[in-house]
Order: sequence, then C-alpha cells, then structure tokens
Amino acid sequence: MIRPSNKWIGAVALAATSFAMPAAAQTSAPAAPVQFVIEQPAGEWLAHVFYGSPVQSPTGEVIGDINDLAFNKSGQINTVVLGVGGILGVGEKNVAVPYNALTFKDGPDGARVIVVSLTKADLAAAPAFKATEKTTYDAMKDKAVDLSRKAAEKAGQLKDQALKKVEDMKAEPTKKP
Repeated sequence: MIRPSNKWIGAVALAATSFAMPAAAQTSAPAAPVQFVIEQPAGEWLAHVFYGSPVQSPTGEVIGDINDLAFNKSGQINTVVLGVGGILGVGEKNVAVPYNALTFKDGPDGARVIVVSLTKADLAAAPAFKATEKTTYDAMKDKAVDLSRKAAEKAGQLKDQALKKVEDMKAEPTKKP
C-alpha cells in the first residue's frame, strides 16, 4: 500500500480548504499540516487503560474502580468518576473526585497503582455523580428501562382483566338447554 507523506497530506488539506473557504478567509496564513503520532509518547497514558482500573486507599484497600474520565476542551482531565459499592457493578454508585486527588505509584510487579486519600466510608457517604452528557448506550439503556416499565404495567393490567373475566365466568349461572 502506498502511504502518502505528511507534506502530500498537508498540500491536499490546504488545497481542499482553499476551495471550501470564502475569499476573505483565504487571506490568513494556512494552518500547519497535522503531524501524525505513530507511537504512544513516553509519559502519556491511554484513557481506556484506566477504565475499570482499581483505586486504592492509602492503606492499599481497593475502594472502587474508574468508570469514566471528564476532560475540558483543551483535553485536560479534570474529573475522575469512581464506581463504588455494589457487586460486579450491580448497586454501584458513581462518585467523582478531582483528577489531582489521585496519586500514581508503581506496584510490586511494575503495574500502575492508583491511590486516592479516601476510605470506603468516605466514598459511601459522598454524593452520587450525575453526568449531564449521555452516550448512545446510556440513552438506549434509559429507553429500554422505560419500555420495560411500560410493558410490566400493561402486563399487570391484562392480568387483572383476565382474572376479572374468569371471575365473571365463574359467577354466571350455567344455562341448561
């Protein structure tokens, strides 16, 4: 497969934008071409590695796990959402802490250990985090819960109607020909 050079990509991008931009906008200096990153830089971490990672108290007790990261428009992570309590995610509560409340150290096997200066009791007493932005999955899950509730209500109504009919049929005197 032929891989275009960065200069070629930049030239194509510049040409494409010059056709799409109005004449007044073309007078400004062209944007620098995007330089692709081909390997994870040293000292940078991938967000997906954090998801599900255990979080420990200073005493080494696992007190939750990372469910999400919130970042600003500049890409700086400001908030970490921890899942606490529950078993295998059932009954779990999301609690958010500032990113700078976390510390990182190397474990005995060289794995990253995430520590927050809180206890299970602190997290249990903390207010639940409410996300204002929903993923497609969250929206579909909410819709499924709503449809399930409506279906259960309708099933209850149909059951009540059927029981009433059975009672009415039992109460009717049988007609003999």
